[in-house]
Amino acid sequence: MLLGEDVSFAINESNSFKVECGELGKRVSRLLELLSDLLITTDPTPLYLRPINCMVAKLKGHFEAAWRIVCNCKHRNLIWRLFASRIAAEFEELFHVLDAFIGEMEWVVRIYEAQTRGGCLKTVDRMSPTVSVWSSIATVEMGSSLDDRIEAVNHLASLVRHKDEYKPIIVEEGGVDSLMKLLKENCSLVAHIAAANTLCLLANEDNEGTIMKEMVSIKSLSKTSPISKQTQAADLVASIAELNPESKQHDLIRENIIWQLVILLSSEQSTLELKISCSKALWKLAQGSVSNCRTLTETKGMLCLAKLVAKEQGELRYNCIMIIKEITTIAESDDGFRRSAFTSSSPAAKAVVDELLRVIKELDDTKLRVPAIKSIGSLARSFSAKQSRVIGPLVARLGNTDQDVAMEAAIALKNFVSTGNYLCSEHSKSIIEFEGVPLLMKLLNSGDKKTHPHVLALICYLAQHDSNSNVLIKAGALTALQTIDP
Repeated sequence: MLLGEDVSFAINESNSFKVECGELGKRVSRLLELLSDLLITTDPTPLYLRPINCMVAKLKGHFEAAWRIVCNCKHRNLIWRLFASRIAAEFEELFHVLDAFIGEMEWVVRIYEAQTRGGCLKTVDRMSPTVSVWSSIATVEMGSSLDDRIEAVNHLASLVRHKDEYKPIIVEEGGVDSLMKLLKENCSLVAHIAAANTLCLLANEDNEGTIMKEMVSIKSLSKTSPISKQTQAADLVASIAELNPESKQHDLIRENIIWQLVILLSSEQSTLELKISCSKALWKLAQGSVSNCRTLTETKGMLCLAKLVAKEQGELRYNCIMIIKEITTIAESDDGFRRSAFTSSSPAAKAVVDELLRVIKELDDTKLRVPAIKSIGSLARSFSAKQSRVIGPLVARLGNTDQDVAMEAAIALKNFVSTGNYLCSEHSKSIIEFEGVPLLMKLLNSGDKKTHPHVLALICYLAQHDSNSNVLIKAGALTALQTIDP
């Protein structure tokens, strides 16, 4: 403030460039006015000081530059004449800088004014990226309502998605700390999810470990935490995993989160709501992640899932079956994982398979049967020739009135008899023995056309083995291969 007043005094004392000094004086007066407004608006001291500190530092530099130029206008001598053109150019350059800075100062004043009157201040395209970031962070820190703060968090996320250049700016301007504070507050899950998702977008090689560690630790899933907090934490994990798939691959997720969720899922003290939240989180963490699926099978997760499928109902049972489906999907494409997790001697694997077969045989619920059938199909290469017990329930479902169930059964059986399964011959005999061919013909003649390609492919695999020829010819299956348009 004093430096600005000194510049104004020097302008009044100048003996040359009167017009330019007059224009400079107007700009200096406006800046002093804005500085005064900013100090009034930010009394008492606000939570977010970064814009104020930056603007005051810049203002000091601009006033010092103005002081140097004005000092050259005090005397009209030979030196002045030699450098007159350069001084004029310096004035023009300074005017451009100050005009832009006045716009930024006006906007910063509005940022702090907005926190007292409510609402999230909308930035405009002409504002610099830094000022746009300041506006959102200030609202996250000081917004008068939670809705305003959530809107500001989402705006930060949209900035990062729009341009990568915003990521380092948000980090440098204190955005990570502000989002962490919101994540620690006792507020709504919506706010926590918004903050967590934005933090995931900001994570990079330098700060990813720190951000993930904070996110894992601040929402405790330990058994000593209140159930309401555990439930909210599990819901937060599910949201992070679903909206930011790359984040669930982090080591901290595998080392800390999964086993805590499994413990809460198995605990007798856990409420149904908490178990549902934990199961959903595990489902989202398992999707497409070999490492997370392996961690689930290395803990007591598999046995826990089998028990819950056996005794629970509704959403909890469905979530558990979906976790199993994700694990078996990974097992289908990863030979090493399949061999380690689904060995014939594994009690956990046997328990899971038994429950899947029970769902397929006994539960008249398409929503449960379809993923259960998919899971058995994904494990087709894990079953020995003697384990024909898994073939019978699948063959029976070929005759299911629900076409989605029948189609999934055909797809699953294809995995048993395809050339990629070294026991394809033995499994094809089992399908014949369980009278699968008549059911396949019925599907071709009266079933939904979308099932035809899968049924025809299954018949083709069966026809590759000479021992099946008589049954297929008698049923008219070979003729169907020639006449039915898939």
